[in-house]
Amino acid sequence: MSEAKATTDEALRGVATRLRRIEGQVQGLQRMLDSGRECEEVLTQIMAVRSSLDQVGLLLMERHIEQCVLRDFPADAQATKDLGDVLKSWARFGLVPGARSGLPQADQA
Repeated sequence: MSEAKATTDEALRGVATRLRRIEGQVQGLQRMLDSGRECEEVLTQIMAVRSSLDQVGLLLMERHIEQCVLRDFPADAQATKDLGDVLKSWARFGLVPGARSGLPQADQA
């Protein structure tokens, strides 16, 4: 198995582990509601689940950028590395709910 394949498999196992943890958090939310826990406690846990899902989304987006978007670019080119870094930074900001850039769309320019 190649080093890149091993790294990918490890990353996917990490994502699967995070998703199982999130599943447990969601089940915990249901138990909190069933037992009549305070709204603030439930909302705090909902924010934790959302944050966890955002992190999984970022990990998957970074994987997509590396393995799909940049797949055909020269791996050793500095421009490719710079583009990957920019796309990953954009993904981190782009996942903020309700965020808008205020820049015109490409078809409006």
